[in-house]
Amino acid sequence: MNSKKTSTITFRIDKEYEKILRQDSELKGVSLNVLANQIFRDYTEWDRYMKSFGTIVLSRDAFKLIIDELDEKSVISLGVKIGESAPKEFILFKWKDLNSYNVTSFMKMFFDHCGYGKYDHQTQHDKHIFGIRHDLGYRGSLFLKSYLEAVIRSTLGKQCVSTVSDNSLTVSFEI
Repeated sequence: MNSKKTSTITFRIDKEYEKILRQDSELKGVSLNVLANQIFRDYTEWDRYMKSFGTIVLSRDAFKLIIDELDEKSVISLGVKIGESAPKEFILFKWKDLNSYNVTSFMKMFFDHCGYGKYDHQTQHDKHIFGIRHDLGYRGSLFLKSYLEAVIRSTLGKQCVSTVSDNSLTVSFEI
């Protein structure tokens, strides 16, 4: 059962939007209300912040083409450079504090909203463990490993233990 408080509001929307939303909710097997809440969640938790950071949308295939053109050293360097600055700025802008909860929340949001793959997060023996599955190939694993390690190092000052394969990786760090 959802323990969040709700409120009732009324909107006027274009008929065409209503038609599309109803079709999508039916295809997903959820109520129109659930779909609307998902849309509002995505906007309030992610989209409105991304506009402030000048984010561009790039398809997964285009991203894979770019990293496949780079040598492994350049892929790793790119992951580190991106992971060292923008995530820290985003976390401070959204949550105003660098702590383990906010950093792991960012990492979850990153995978939920950016299309880099799916994650599984567990906490075991005073460690956060992220398992990531993607279809970006080995260089994609190297990029994500370098990016996530840089995020954790630059925000929490912690080192990671990581393992990569062609389409998956694990990253763990102490709580």
